[in-house]
Amino acid sequence: ATWLSAIAALAATAGLVLLTLGARPDFTSAWTTLPVIAKAAFGASVAAIALKLFQSSLRPGLKPGRRLPLVALPLLAAAGWALLTLAQAPAEQWHALIFGRYWRACLIAVPLYALLPLVMLLLLARRGAPVDSTLTGACAGLASAGLATIAYSLHCPDDTAPFLATWYTIATAIMAALGAFILPRFLRW
Repeated sequence: ATWLSAIAALAATAGLVLLTLGARPDFTSAWTTLPVIAKAAFGASVAAIALKLFQSSLRPGLKPGRRLPLVALPLLAAAGWALLTLAQAPAEQWHALIFGRYWRACLIAVPLYALLPLVMLLLLARRGAPVDSTLTGACAGLASAGLATIAYSLHCPDDTAPFLATWYTIATAIMAALGAFILPRFLRW
């Protein structure tokens, strides 16, 4: 049920992004470039790791918290790629590489579009028996941010590694914190 819910949430979120913001102008050609593929892969890997942990957190006796640091792997990969990119670029280009043109939009849009998957996962959590609802909520937030990253990459034209490592990571952290905050209150009986 977790994976089917996540796929449904991704499809709904992608549809919402395309309906409200539209596809990026260079949509067809962009999806053959490494930065755009990396953006979607970043979101997919965060979502996949967090969904697995979320699923484990719904069953008493399992200890998904020990595997939570695995979520850092895609974040560290993005950070490493960003640092490599900055090291190869002249310092006067760093601002443009980090901030792009739409950093504010990214910082608002990813958490906003992540709300739909987050709600679906929180409803799913009510059917489970999470022992640590804060951890379950954080995993739901991380997964929803990963799904929203994939969906928002259909629109976002800023494709540099420093942009991805900065703004998508901050948006992911916002959703992890939001999920960790909301779920314990949502599960009160």
